[in-house]
Amino acid sequence: MSSIVPRSDDRAEEPLVTDLADFLLQLDEIEADGEKLLSDLTEDQVHWSPVASRWSVAQCLVHLNIIGRRYLSALDETIERANRENLVGRGPFRYGFVERWIAHATEPPPGVRLRTPASARPPDDQPLVGVRVNFHLVQDELRTRVRAANGLDLARAKVTSPFVKSLKMGLGPCFAFLLAHERRHLWQAWRVRRHETFPPA
Repeated sequence: MSSIVPRSDDRAEEPLVTDLADFLLQLDEIEADGEKLLSDLTEDQVHWSPVASRWSVAQCLVHLNIIGRRYLSALDETIERANRENLVGRGPFRYGFVERWIAHATEPPPGVRLRTPASARPPDDQPLVGVRVNFHLVQDELRTRVRAANGLDLARAKVTSPFVKSLKMGLGPCFAFLLAHERRHLWQAWRVRRHETFPPA
């Protein structure tokens, strides 16, 4: 995974701005939900799906891991550029309508169906232990980026989507989108686990 060098200036020691503190709380909730989802599942159960066209529990989380990893580099580039250009701010931040709509539309249950990029389509060949470990690693990496963004202008510092180069979002809306996306696919995975024909342990 990519890594980011923590800032050494005074902003790194300041309390997290409200938006970022809320993102960390959301990450804690998401990680707890993911662990609860995987708890007590067998290898066969985590790879089961009701029909071939639907993802298994494992695929839902592998997809999150793929998306999360791809966005880490984009977040790093934005944070480093914002530091160089001194794009600083403590909020409150005003985000654009389209940015706010994207995050809102991504929340479950999905009202808008999004086409999954080919490079983000999850294989179903990762063992349960790998799915779990990588999920937790991605959450930790996202926490690092949230903290590294403290003191930056979360509206003016723009993240370019690694999948749609024309799509740019402020750091704040980008974090909001990523967390909504995680909730969306955890919701999807829970639907699989609660399916009436889900195999018993």
